[in-house]
Amino acid sequence: MFEESEEFNKKSTWVILIISLLGTILFIIKGNYNSNEFDKYKKTFKGETIGFATRIEHKGRQDYLRYYFYSNGKILSQVSVKNGSDLKDKFYKIKYDLNKPEEHYIILEEELKPDSLALVKAGFTRTKYYIYDGGVTCKYIEKSKWK
Repeated sequence: MFEESEEFNKKSTWVILIISLLGTILFIIKGNYNSNEFDKYKKTFKGETIGFATRIEHKGRQDYLRYYFYSNGKILSQVSVKNGSDLKDKFYKIKYDLNKPEEHYIILEEELKPDSLALVKAGFTRTKYYIYDGGVTCKYIEKSKWK
């Protein structure tokens, strides 16, 4: 009788091991399938514009790069990044769905150096602001930036 329970334990161990292995394989296949589906969907994005990365937000252990772009109004978004401090205050290419611009992605591998005509065409405007130089000239110094 003792031998039967030992043999049963060996068989059940093998069954559990095989089921666990099959579950892991199915999980990996499903993850790759979902990734491939999103890659196919991204290829349908025909809209292209310029986005501006404004700041890094820390939420828990994750950092998010906040950025915006213009497409029938201003669209704010964020993307999860690792060590994104060198990514902010720069322009990047945005690809988006023409029918639903809120479905988009930012291409962080390519920093853009757009000229003023490209920025105006993308919806940005140049705004003036003043800094008071109280230590040297006691005057307001005019500066400008793209918004």
